[in-house]
Amino acid sequence: MALTVTQRRVREGVTAIYTATVQDEHANALEPADLTTLTLTLYDKTTGTIINARDGQNILNTNNVTVASGGLLTWTMQPADNAIVTTASFASGQYEKHIALFEWTWNSGAKAGKYEVQIDVEQMTKVP
Repeated sequence: MALTVTQRRVREGVTAIYTATVQDEHANALEPADLTTLTLTLYDKTTGTIINARDGQNILNTNNVTVASGGLLTWTMQPADNAIVTTASFASGQYEKHIALFEWTWNSGAKAGKYEVQIDVEQMTKVP
């Protein structure tokens, strides 16, 4: 699920795609039917501010996220997911760091996994 610097950079207020594989404790892909829960918390790394109401939000094939065969997770990030929340601190071209925390359970909730990814959101000039 790790991203390169280029892959994790998105521009403020744009739609973007993030993909990953949901895995068990042995790094085997989990099928959609294996999952009991899947949630997303999205927040600003510096302030802890929750972004776009994604605070433990259910994303198991809902809320712009799908899980397909082979555990392929696809999150279609909405413009509000890539909002700058500390505009006074960033000049155009600088990056605000956001954290997306994915948490999931399987085996009827008896087993759990989690992963976080940093997303660097570029401050754009004159984006409301």
